[in-house]
Amino acid sequence: VLECVPERVARAVTDRLEIPTIGIGAGSGTSGQVLVYHDMLGMLQHPHHAKVTPRFCKQYAAVGESIQVALETYADEVRAKAFPSHNYCPYEISDGESDLFE
Repeated sequence: VLECVPERVARAVTDRLEIPTIGIGAGSGTSGQVLVYHDMLGMLQHPHHAKVTPRFCKQYAAVGESIQVALETYADEVRAKAFPSHNYCPYEISDGESDLFE
């Protein structure tokens, strides 16, 4: 793994090794690439994260806001006892078996 090195260095190392190299912030001269998917999908919305997202990371989406809204909606529905509704509790038990629990 070659991380945060100049592309020329990554290419030189890759050319000299007989094993594949993986680059992260090392240009296109490596055998393969890796990115942290939280960064490339824009998953984290906390202001701190924006300060520490690597400059070499291209953001392919901005799903963080959608994730945040979904999590807040889920939490609100759980607190309000709106989730899980009967639609999401498909398992049945007979009255006789249910009586055994009481």
